[in-house]
Amino acid sequence: MNLTSLDFAILGLLTQNAQSGYQIRQVFETTAMGNYSSSPGSIYPALKKLQQLDLVDKKNQEEKKSPFHITESGSIQMKKWLETPVVASDIPKNLPGLLLRFAFMDETIDLRIKLTFLHDFKRGCQDYLNSLLDFHKKQSQYMPINGLLAFELGISSYETHIDWAEKAIGRLKNDQHES
Repeated sequence: MNLTSLDFAILGLLTQNAQSGYQIRQVFETTAMGNYSSSPGSIYPALKKLQQLDLVDKKNQEEKKSPFHITESGSIQMKKWLETPVVASDIPKNLPGLLLRFAFMDETIDLRIKLTFLHDFKRGCQDYLNSLLDFHKKQSQYMPINGLLAFELGISSYETHIDWAEKAIGRLKNDQHES
């Protein structure tokens, strides 16, 4: 089963509550999930595919505005995705997908898995940052100024991701002790 990040974004939203295709489109248009296309040409084919795979269903198939809900199979697929270990190649190639995955790790995912995700994410960002810094040290004098400035923004963004992961780990651990 080859599911896309759009498919998992939809499954994640339906995990929170049943929604119509229109409501899902509105979430993509009005929230930080706006990097996903909210066009009917993207959302409805994805919903149809998820229905065919028995990952989502509608209570009333005949009614167009009837809300979709996640099925048991969909919940199982979502949980598997959320528990997937961070892979080093995802750091430079799929950072938004990793952050989407973390965003949907709610009460259904064990704190230990969330903390492992964050530690692996932080380690992956640090390793990638080290490679960027090494490249910068060796090549910055040969780069045109605009390219260098853009490259340095990339370096800063990975430093920010590392800082965020450290803070998130601390907050999750602190919240656990307060509960």
